Formats: sequence, C-alpha cells, structure tokens
Amino acid sequence: MRHVLVFLLILALLINLCDAQCSVKPVGRKGCFQNGKWYRAPAVWKTNNCQRCECKPKELICCSLVFRPINYDKKKCIAMFHRQSCSIRVVKKNDPAERCHVFAGVG
Repeated sequence: MRHVLVFLLILALLINLCDAQCSVKPVGRKGCFQNGKWYRAPAVWKTNNCQRCECKPKELICCSLVFRPINYDKKKCIAMFHRQSCSIRVVKKNDPAERCHVFAGVG
C-alpha cells in the first residue's frame, strides 16, 4: 500500500510538471530579446505578465508563474486574477470574501 501511495505522489508531481505552461525560443548571437529589452545569458527575470524567463546560451525559456485552477464549482464560484501576486483566487460569486474549494489546477 505504501508503494502505491508513493507512486501516486510521484505521478501527481510529474503531471504538474508536464502541465506547466512554458515556451522555448532560439536566441541570436546578441542574446535574448523580449519586451523591447536584450538579455545576455545567463539571465533570469520575471515579466509583467507573470512569467519567469531564463536566457540560456542557445534558448529563451519562459514559464508561467500562475497556478490556474481548472476543477472547481464554476456555477457558484469565479476565478479572480491578481497581477501583483501572480495568483488566481477562486471565490464565491455571491460572496467574494468566501473562498471556494479547488480540486485541481495547472501551472
């Protein structure tokens, strides 16, 4: 039974890693260009649209920092995005002070 639980935990972690929303782009000789700025490898920064970007010698990798809830009661609840904290909070439609339970998410 213990081995089954460990296997399920590892599987859950792998699914979350696979669902992470990332993009990979090749870079030029000058480095990485994004949002009007040049970055030289190695460089890491956070963008205004909640992504973590990393300039490497041969590629620019940008991944979303936002955990997107996908399994919650969409009839009673609404997901609200907060740009400053790069987070989404799921709250009741009729009472935004009360949070809703989220069963699964991506990110």
